[in-house]
Amino acid sequence: DVARGLRTRFTFDKAGQFAPIWAPNGGHLVFTSNRKGHFDLYQKASSGVGSEEVLLEDKVEKFPTSWSPDGQFILYTTIQNVRPDSDLWVLPLSGDRKPFTFLKTQFNENEGQFSPDGRLVAYMSAESGRNEVYVAPFPGPGEKWQISPGGGVNPRWRRDGDEIFYLSPDTKLMVAAVNGKGSSFEVGVVKPLFETRV
Repeated sequence: DVARGLRTRFTFDKAGQFAPIWAPNGGHLVFTSNRKGHFDLYQKASSGVGSEEVLLEDKVEKFPTSWSPDGQFILYTTIQNVRPDSDLWVLPLSGDRKPFTFLKTQFNENEGQFSPDGRLVAYMSAESGRNEVYVAPFPGPGEKWQISPGGGVNPRWRRDGDEIFYLSPDTKLMVAAVNGKGSSFEVGVVKPLFETRV
């Protein structure tokens, strides 16, 4: 509450709670918590009223990264303890709610972000030997496009989908002009915006 300078606690479990993401309408938050010995996905009304709903529980470590604009899918990263790399999975919020793979390779893939129209996902992959930002169609399969020419992490879409922001290896905030509104995807000028303190 900015006017009164008050903060309201959202979660109360003594375990850790991490990686909150907003529902498109702002009505709920999904986050991960290790209160049962592994990181599972929980949902709670953003007002803080009511109890938390377990969305996905198993022994795989899970971290939500993006909620689709139509509210139907949660994109999340999994980390296997027996195989220390990360993959991108999708949790449908209707039907049988059975998770499915978005991207699973021998390399690390994470930080998935739905485009504003929900047709594309920007993500980070180390398949080239270093972290780079890519875009691929959702739900896939399909061609992927590299966004960052010299390394990048933490992609985020501009609200209209015409630009992707990310952090370069030297912690500059970069911006790439993109056009994905048609059947093809185009990457335009990529340039630095400013230095960060990350």
